[in-house]
Amino acid sequence: MKPILWIFLFLPIMDNLTKEQRRKTMQSIRSKGTLPERLIMQELKRRKIYFASYVDSIIGKPDVVFRRKKIAVFIDSDFWHGHPKRCIMPKTNIDYWLHKITRNRKRDKEVDRSLKQAGWKVIRLWAYDVKHQFDKCIQIILNELRKENRSAKYKACNKSLKQMRIKPRTA
Repeated sequence: MKPILWIFLFLPIMDNLTKEQRRKTMQSIRSKGTLPERLIMQELKRRKIYFASYVDSIIGKPDVVFRRKKIAVFIDSDFWHGHPKRCIMPKTNIDYWLHKITRNRKRDKEVDRSLKQAGWKVIRLWAYDVKHQFDKCIQIILNELRKENRSAKYKACNKSLKQMRIKPRTA
């Protein structure tokens, strides 16, 4: 029978990278222009759907914005935005990461609430879903765009009906 090296259970788990390597790795993580964002934007362009990207003047800097329809699309990373099942917490500096990801999720909720109060429709997609269920993610965006088209047409129809009413003659 082999002896069990239980002493390792009590040692802190160390990072397998040096501080300099970890710093460079973390610096290379993009905040915009990620693959899932580029995939969504390419598909919208292919379908000739006009949108703006990374609009600083809108709360939360949405990844994709349909200004006329007031629709904001966020494509969230499973790690940075804390997906309930797919977020794998680092084994080092656990308190820091738990606080950071919790704060990110709280900020996401605040951004959603602020945008909704301002009359915006918010769509949040997970990066994993964009990569693995791309058609479904595009369909979510297209469905929302169609809803907004229908409500805009309804408003325009009501406005034209009001304008068509005959005014009484003045003597």
